[in-house]
Amino acid sequence: MQEEHLAIASIPIQQWGALYDEKEAMAAGTIFRDLNKPFFAAEIEKKDIKEAAPKSEEQRERETLLTKIAETSFLLDDLTLYLDTHMSDTQALDMYSQKTKERDELKKQFAAKFYPLTRDCIIYCESGGKFCWQDGPMPWEGACV
Repeated sequence: MQEEHLAIASIPIQQWGALYDEKEAMAAGTIFRDLNKPFFAAEIEKKDIKEAAPKSEEQRERETLLTKIAETSFLLDDLTLYLDTHMSDTQALDMYSQKTKERDELKKQFAAKFYPLTRDCIIYCESGGKFCWQDGPMPWEGACV
């Protein structure tokens, strides 16, 4: 039996480059434009989508704030992966610090206006002197989306 080599993997070292903004990054699946390589071209079929029931102003505001928190969190997750291999990159470290503060402020705003998303946000609730962890809806109740 003859031994043959089918392939050799080569992984180039990632460089800091152009970044997507948070909304684009969430849709692309990465904050790094250079890493967004499509695997194949496919046409997306538009399905018949039933229009959702009208949302209250409070629900729209809650969803907008949750989306900002999710986008900032995604950006931080991707930066963490980058910083695992580029721990001295000052641009990435500065952005990580800035976005961490931004996410903390967004979670603080959300807790003050609606309910705490995490235990460390409980102190920001306007709960009238009571423990407010139970004030928010459970995920299966539908108001979190």
